[in-house]
Amino acid sequence: MQAAPKYDEQSNQSKDLIVDRFKEYVAKYSVYFDIVLSDTKGNILVRLDQNSKVEKVESDYIQMVLNTSDEYVETYKFHDFIPQYKKSLVYSYKVTKTNSSSSENIGVLSLCFRFTDEMKGIFNNLVDPSNKECMTILDESGCVIASSDKYHIPLGVELPIILNEEYKIVSFAGRDYIAKSCETNGYQGFMGLKWYGHMMIPLEYAFLSDISNESIGNQNVIDAMMDNKVHFPKELKDVFNKSKSIQENLKRVIWNGNIVQSKLNSVNKEFSKSLLAEIGVTGTKANSSLSNLNETILSSILTESKFLSSLAIDIMDRNLYERANDCRWWALTSYFREAFDDKNSIISKKDEITSILKYINDLYTVYTNLLVFDKDGKVIAVSNESQEYLVGKILNYEWVNRTFNLSDTSKYCVSNFEKTSLYNNESTYVYCAGIRSLKNPSMINGGIAIVFDSTPQFNSMLEDTLPKKNELTDKNDMFAIFATRDKKIISSTNEKLEVNGSLNLEDSFFELKNGQEMSKIVEIGNTYYAVGVKCSSGYREYKSSIDDYKNDVFSIVFIKIGNKKEKAVEIVQNNKYIQNLKKKKNDSNVEIATFNIGSKFLAVRAENVVESIGIEQMQESIEMDKSNHFKGMVLYNDKLVAILDIRDFIKEDINDEELTNIILLEYDKDNIEHCVGILVSSLEHISLVEKKSIQNIQEHFLGTGTLVESLVDIDDYEKSKVAMLLNIKKIDDNLTKKV
Repeated sequence: MQAAPKYDEQSNQSKDLIVDRFKEYVAKYSVYFDIVLSDTKGNILVRLDQNSKVEKVESDYIQMVLNTSDEYVETYKFHDFIPQYKKSLVYSYKVTKTNSSSSENIGVLSLCFRFTDEMKGIFNNLVDPSNKECMTILDESGCVIASSDKYHIPLGVELPIILNEEYKIVSFAGRDYIAKSCETNGYQGFMGLKWYGHMMIPLEYAFLSDISNESIGNQNVIDAMMDNKVHFPKELKDVFNKSKSIQENLKRVIWNGNIVQSKLNSVNKEFSKSLLAEIGVTGTKANSSLSNLNETILSSILTESKFLSSLAIDIMDRNLYERANDCRWWALTSYFREAFDDKNSIISKKDEITSILKYINDLYTVYTNLLVFDKDGKVIAVSNESQEYLVGKILNYEWVNRTFNLSDTSKYCVSNFEKTSLYNNESTYVYCAGIRSLKNPSMINGGIAIVFDSTPQFNSMLEDTLPKKNELTDKNDMFAIFATRDKKIISSTNEKLEVNGSLNLEDSFFELKNGQEMSKIVEIGNTYYAVGVKCSSGYREYKSSIDDYKNDVFSIVFIKIGNKKEKAVEIVQNNKYIQNLKKKKNDSNVEIATFNIGSKFLAVRAENVVESIGIEQMQESIEMDKSNHFKGMVLYNDKLVAILDIRDFIKEDINDEELTNIILLEYDKDNIEHCVGILVSSLEHISLVEKKSIQNIQEHFLGTGTLVESLVDIDDYEKSKVAMLLNIKKIDDNLTKKV
């Protein structure tokens, strides 16, 4: 543009035309609030904001832009041409007479970015309010230039940049935080300014679980997670194993203590049992804390899957927003509109149209081809030389007809995600807009179609979302997918899940409404995964309530929790035990010792229990068949006692490692030969029950293959429980004497 006298009629007309162009641009690319065009001296010729009285841009800034060899100039600072902002983000470049690299500079164009508005939208999508976290952007010096909560972490404060550590505990404003900074990975070569993403989580909230009081994973899932070094390092597993061993030993001491008390008539009996109960409560609380940590780790994996899915769909929506903008903006290219006004001469202008398309495509490499076509759908020109054969062909796609029915310049249309010859017979989206007459803007004379390079672009979006893999992770331990509502795969980082394939995942994931998200544990091929999903909600005007385009896409992230163990046993969670110390021993009741073998809740009379010991005290039999119920011996009171495995006789199929305790039993106190030991999974409690609550079962009903003599109702729980009472003499007669 050549500067004309300020009040020249031609200048005013040119100014009005440029303002109209600016308005059209910002209507499409609404992330900008102002556009400023100045000459090479810094004199502002025209700008979008007509209310601004600023007439000049500082010369140093103009010279920096004019002398740059970069593709653009990005600055975040105070700009004198938008003085209402202390700092603003502006993208500028020189205006040249032609597209030639050696062309004369005639001005500077600056786009003023809605930085605060944009960061607010990003933070709203990413911040988890449950842990009081605050997400910030730091500049090169560590100064906060954006904050998800400016009252929590204010703008302008300086924070330490933490790059070389996984995290660091820092103090700020009298509070301790877990903090971490990250550099950008860039996107398609765009690295931006030297800024850092920086997260601050108050220490007291960092490890809180958002799972309320309900368990989110059964014991099989927890066990699988604990075997996965990615989530559960060896050091942490050692802590849990040691804690488990301590807890089992403590429970055994308490259990044995209660057995001893049941056989005494001491006046301090009830006090002793009460003291043992309190010791047990303390141990249970300690163990519960570690169990809660398991749940917290599992919850964090679920939260991460949901967060990453949200991040991925946000990136996709923002990216495709640009695609919708591009086709609408390029359709307004003056040369295209003027050329299509004269249909008879359009062919002669093919080379110039091709040159423009190629110039655009060289700058926007996310497209494999740009095409313009006339009212008949005939291709006039393409940007990709390898697809020159399309020129003169008729495009027989439904989106061609939709292009000609678009109501105004704000409208566009998009193909379905489907295979097309325009994309090497692979699936992609094609974005289109109408080329309108310069003489009569209500008339559409042609259209522009831009072919999105979906395969690498979508894959890049997903890959950039996922954390970097390390030596502990397999390539499919964590993967991400874009899919449609009907479960059709659009893109996948898992090579086994191909584009256009169907994703075999439960319907609930695909019933979410726009913007909704969820995470859940699923089992796929004997592997547990945390699966997070979010349904697209669009970005700014794109796919919003004012947009005609509707296309729900789901971002789904899979994080491997661990492999399901073979023959894993679902541990039956007992309801809460409530010891009733008001019960007194008398002739009408009897004390019952309870325990578990797998999921079976069993009991024996407390008077028949000698002691419980750890399985490590057993000397295994190495000569007998592994299927034999005799497993070894223990030395007790200078006598060898046989140890039996009775799980087959109570119809319980569990792994050997589930049996961790031995209970020594007797039915004749005067004869040590009548002592036998059985392997059990866990010890429960010593309960006082009414004799009438013991229901004998007739032997002809039980048959010969069982060791159960009766059932007993135990009411020391929130809900009454029924235990199977074992016949010790029958164990001795039928099993020990056959050894």
